[in-house]
Amino acid sequence: MGLALMPWQEYASRFLTARGKDGPLYKEVCIVVARQQGKTTLMQPYIVGALKSGLKVMHIAQNRELPRTMFRVIADALSQTPDLFPRRRGKVIWPRFGSGQEEIVLSNGGTYRIAASGRGSARGWSNDIVVIDELREMDSFDVIASAEPTLRMSTEGQMVYLSNAGFDNSVVLNSVRDRAGKDPSLAYLEWSAPPELEASDKEGWYAANPALGHYPQVLDSLERDYTRHQLAGTMSLFETEDLCRWVPSVRERMVDAFAWTRCEAQEPMPTGRHPSFGIAWDPSGSRAALAAAWPMGDQIGLRLLIDGRGTAMSADEFGREVKALQAKHGARKVGFDPLTDQGVAKHVLGAEPVGGNKSGQAAPQFVNAIEGTRLRWQDVDAVTDDLTFTARKQNDERGSFEAVRARDDRPITAVLAAIRAVWLASGPRPPVPKVYAR
Repeated sequence: MGLALMPWQEYASRFLTARGKDGPLYKEVCIVVARQQGKTTLMQPYIVGALKSGLKVMHIAQNRELPRTMFRVIADALSQTPDLFPRRRGKVIWPRFGSGQEEIVLSNGGTYRIAASGRGSARGWSNDIVVIDELREMDSFDVIASAEPTLRMSTEGQMVYLSNAGFDNSVVLNSVRDRAGKDPSLAYLEWSAPPELEASDKEGWYAANPALGHYPQVLDSLERDYTRHQLAGTMSLFETEDLCRWVPSVRERMVDAFAWTRCEAQEPMPTGRHPSFGIAWDPSGSRAALAAAWPMGDQIGLRLLIDGRGTAMSADEFGREVKALQAKHGARKVGFDPLTDQGVAKHVLGAEPVGGNKSGQAAPQFVNAIEGTRLRWQDVDAVTDDLTFTARKQNDERGSFEAVRARDDRPITAVLAAIRAVWLASGPRPPVPKVYAR
């Protein structure tokens, strides 16, 4: 076909074509790599080889445009050899290109059809190979449920999944990934940036983009993508599409994980005198958090004092716990959200609402403290967990934003409490009371 495969494609092809005693060694092959790395090129000789062997291939994607592009390439490659096609009354029956009727039929029984993903899209057919493109976009198992039975009678049955990294709603891709290394009939191949590397680290770019070094334009494209997503506040898309790293949501993540890790204090860090508190109580009663923050010279210390989750807790119960810790640590201010935490705040002294405009200022200040390593934290595991599910909601063009859930069903109380505590601790220090003798 005139193709020169890159090393990563040659490596992947070994798993696609590996043979066992009774057919393909791997009944499922999943290839996860950043976008525009040559997945389509890899599929071309694979599909043509299957058709020349008389196999029936179906190609499914989120929409018909992706497999239609492949269809044209396959049809052009096979059309160079008219003898492969059946004849009727002496005329070659060429591939059908009509929209919704695309089909290649060879005289040896090999067929190639395309379909858009949807419930029942594969029903009624008998296949040997099913290729599913952009698996990350599938948020239900309907397509898999209709496609798998079409391979049941084939001794050459094989499912091939192609994708870049997904997010929490990518239930099909995530389930395949979870089986990696456990299911011997599955070959799972992933090229992705190591999670500890910053998004700007080009070592991660090379790990996720195996076409780098083979085509100079790939690096230029990645540099443009990085700048564009950074300016647009859409780095979660750069993470999934260019770094091939999983994210909870395609909403923009509020804090870079690497920057947060750098802020961990290595030495024991006792809670400072007269800290500021931040509280957050989820209206469901399933999550509640209390964070303490205090000045440490040019830095701010952060610690989590309460992380209540998994058991129902009323606002009054939480308020009494906060009040007891306020007396113990001498906290003078307690930041709260007036929309959700009013029932807790009524139990404490120095309650200060952090909502509206203040909320839009507190989140950027929290992020700036992290990125400038002015924040030092310890014993905040719940904050670390919640940050994975915390996105930024832009308020205006001046950089104001709020911390919001990346997933509607995942509270982020620990992060919200920490933001409020750091906001109060960053403000002017209250005057030290003076005692006068008469």
